[in-house]
Amino acid sequence: MLSLSGSVPILAAVAIQLLLISSVSSLNITNEYLHHACNNTQGKYKPGSVFEKNLNIALKNISAFNLHKGFALDSNMNRPYKNIPPDTAFVMLQCRGDSYGSKCHSCLTTALSGLRKKCPRNKAGTIWYDQCTLDISTFSAGDSRILYDDYLCITNPKDLSGDKKMFYKKKKDFTEKLISEAGKLGNNSKGSLYATGETMIGTKKLYGMMQCTDELYENGCSVCLDWLVLQHPFCGDGKQGVRYMCRSCNARFELYPFLRT
Repeated sequence: MLSLSGSVPILAAVAIQLLLISSVSSLNITNEYLHHACNNTQGKYKPGSVFEKNLNIALKNISAFNLHKGFALDSNMNRPYKNIPPDTAFVMLQCRGDSYGSKCHSCLTTALSGLRKKCPRNKAGTIWYDQCTLDISTFSAGDSRILYDDYLCITNPKDLSGDKKMFYKKKKDFTEKLISEAGKLGNNSKGSLYATGETMIGTKKLYGMMQCTDELYENGCSVCLDWLVLQHPFCGDGKQGVRYMCRSCNARFELYPFLRT
């Protein structure tokens, strides 16, 4: 039987190990700035203008939402969004499926500050962070229009080793499974049009996440993700991880966990 003095180092070692595991996991859950796109075709607004007032109304409305599903679409005008008058402002916020409630509010604050710095006084623009996408515009995409704007592929700098042919075949199968799951409205209790998973490829474990903005229907989500990932097979070629992004959907694959459990 271990003495008390002998058990202290063991307990300390276990505590340190658990702390390191927790630290590694938390380091993987980031909210890095990823990309932005300023839409100059919709023009800019002046301080104190009607558009600025309308934009502030929409932002105030969204800030008051509980965001328990991580999505919000609001405007200064009432629904349905038809016969839209000039200077109407629309704001769309889509948080990642594991970043709802207070985490979504936090990402909104970060994204709004970032968008105002990178697209100052633009009437339209989009900004992507790890945990949310924020879009402002003078029109609404509606419930079925897929916006493929600003497609972007970001790769993990580390090279992939081993049997790459097997890896990409298994990844394709995994991708198709996630697309099917993400396209089932309300499939995940943490948010609709969102799917996550993991799969073993040889000795490697691949983690995946796919999500569409809640403006889309199930079929629209599947179409968007199919185009985003499967129609861009060379994105991430030879790399350990990759992100795919456009306005209406996004996806990510890594050889390490990057979501909250």
